Amino acid sequence: MLIAILFLVGAMALVVLIAARWAGYLRGTPGLTRSQRQVLEQYGLFYRTLTGEARTRYEHIAAHFLDHMQWRGAGISVVDEMKVLIAGTAAQLLHGLKQFRFTHFHTVMLFRDTYRSGRSGRMHQGEVRPSEGLIIISWGDHVRGYANPSDGRNVGLHELAHALWFEHKAQAEEGTLLHPERLQDWIDQADAEIERIRAGNSTLFREYAGTNQVEFFAVAVEYFFEQAAQFREADPRLYGTMKDLLGQDPAADRRA
Repeated sequence: MLIAILFLVGAMALVVLIAARWAGYLRGTPGLTRSQRQVLEQYGLFYRTLTGEARTRYEHIAAHFLDHMQWRGAGISVVDEMKVLIAGTAAQLLHGLKQFRFTHFHTVMLFRDTYRSGRSGRMHQGEVRPSEGLIIISWGDHVRGYANPSDGRNVGLHELAHALWFEHKAQAEEGTLLHPERLQDWIDQADAEIERIRAGNSTLFREYAGTNQVEFFAVAVEYFFEQAAQFREADPRLYGTMKDLLGQDPAADRRA
């Protein structure tokens, strides 16, 4: 009898261990420091809405992003506060996903402000370079994105949404970040909305969202977090698909 009980306890412990490793809590990632939490308490609008396990998960995702990424500045010194807030944006985007680890993107480069891209020759607020594992963000534009949290424009969310899109494709053979069937639903619905944007008939999204699927996803992420109620009202089906895809419902979370 005792042996059977010990076997059952051992089996339950193994299940808990496997679940914890899947959730990412037993990978040796250091937690956030007290000063890093204070930065998020002061500036992290999304972080301040979280309590309990939801806040713990956010902190774990942010801490992993901080630890995993190499940080580079282009004409700017990258201080810890900047890293924490960029990592916080990643945690905001990835908070509802079972798998939240970027394995193909490994470097974040920050410019002081809007910059001229060496690739396109145009002025940019940010870009991603999947072949280089590089995420580039204008720090000035990142700050301005959160200074007005309801205008549907947030370069941090936009560029990290690009990174999520390409990371999902890169991990296709290793396991997926985004649920394949839900992503296909999103793509099918997005095609129709892109056509409406190009025809000038969209009731919500700005013109740039009609560029292609990749840009539409990134712009939709901005609206999803910054104009959730308007998004849901304008296109409840598309909003519901993104809610299921990202595992979050900001329109519901913000209701009184």
